[in-house]
Amino acid sequence: MLKADCIHFKGDKPCRFKLICEGCPHYEPFAAHILVIKGRAQGDVLRTTPLLPGLKKKYPRSFISWLVDKESVDLVLHNPYIDRIHAFDLENVLALSAEKFDVLISLDKEPGLTSLATRITAAKKYGFGMNRHGNLMIFNPASEYAYRLGVDDPMKFRQNRKTYQEIVHEAAEIPYRHDEYIFVLTDEDLEKARRFFKKRRISGKKPAVGLNTGAGNKFETKQWPKDYYLKLIGLLHDRLGANVFLLGGARETAFNRELERKSKGKAINTGHDNSLREFSGFLSLMDVVVCSDTLGMHLAIALKKNVVALFGPTCPQEIDLYGRGAKLFAGTGCSPCYKQTCEDMTCMKGITVEQVFQEIEKLV
Repeated sequence: MLKADCIHFKGDKPCRFKLICEGCPHYEPFAAHILVIKGRAQGDVLRTTPLLPGLKKKYPRSFISWLVDKESVDLVLHNPYIDRIHAFDLENVLALSAEKFDVLISLDKEPGLTSLATRITAAKKYGFGMNRHGNLMIFNPASEYAYRLGVDDPMKFRQNRKTYQEIVHEAAEIPYRHDEYIFVLTDEDLEKARRFFKKRRISGKKPAVGLNTGAGNKFETKQWPKDYYLKLIGLLHDRLGANVFLLGGARETAFNRELERKSKGKAINTGHDNSLREFSGFLSLMDVVVCSDTLGMHLAIALKKNVVALFGPTCPQEIDLYGRGAKLFAGTGCSPCYKQTCEDMTCMKGITVEQVFQEIEKLV
C-alpha cells in the first residue's frame, strides 16, 4: 500500500529513497505540518530564518513549508530546517489552498499574501491576515506589537528597541534564543569568486574589505556618497594595505566602474553580472563588509562576516549584527524617515569617512 501521509512521498515520482512504501524503513508520517509565509523584502526573508530552530524545537519532527517570492527562493535553498519551498505563483497558491496545516505563520503585510494566509486552512494561525474590509488584521494577540509598528511612526522610529528577530519571534509565539540567520552556500556558489581571486593572484595575507555600494531597489536615500567611498578606498589602501573590493549588482555598474577608474587601481571591481548566490560567494571571502541597510548587509550577517553598516533613513535598532561589527547612524533630526528620495541626504552625509575607517580598523 502506498503511504501518501509520509513526508518523503511525492506521488508523481519515486521518493528520494527509490523504494515502494510497503515495508520501507524510511516511512515517517507527518507530525505538525507548518507553513511559513514570508516572501517580500529579500533582507526580511533572510532575517526571518532565525525563527526556524525555535520552531523545530517547539514542534519536534515537524514538516516545514515556506512560501516565498520567486526572486527570493535562492535565499532559502539548502536550508536544513525547510522541507519544502513554494515559490509564490498560481500553481503553488492552488496547491497550498488544498492542503491543511497544523500551524501557519504569516509574516508579510502585503494584500496578496495576507489574503492567501486568511484563506488557507490551518488549525492555528499566527501573524497577519486580511479582514472582510480588505485591511490588514492579526491572527493572534501576540502579533499586536508587530502590527502597531507598521502604523505608529513614533513607536517604530523612536520607542522601539526590539530587533526584527525579537519582533517576529513574539508574533509567532516562539521563544527567542538569539539564533542566527541560516543561509547555506555550496561549493558551486563559491566557485566563481574563488576563480576570480586565483586569476588575479589576490593575496590572502592582506585584509579583504568589501564595499557593497548599492542602496537597494526601493530607497535611494540609503546611498552613501560616491566621493566618500572614493576617499575611504584611498585610506584602506594607503593606511591598511587592504585589498578593497567593489561589490554590487546591475544597478551599481556605472557607480562601481567610476570608483574603479578614479581610485586608479586601488579598488577591485568584482563585476555586476553575478547571480545572488555568486554575489554571496564574493561576500564570503571578505574580512569586513561596508554596506548600507540592504540585502548585501543581511547576506554578510548571514555569512557571519564583520559588518560596518551605514544607517540613514531606516532604523538601526531593528538590526542585529550578532556582535560582529558596528552600526553607524548620524541621527539627524529628520532621520529615520523611510523616505525613498531626498534632496539633502543629510543623514547619510553625516556618517564620515573617518568614522567608517576607524570601525574597519578595529575589525581587521
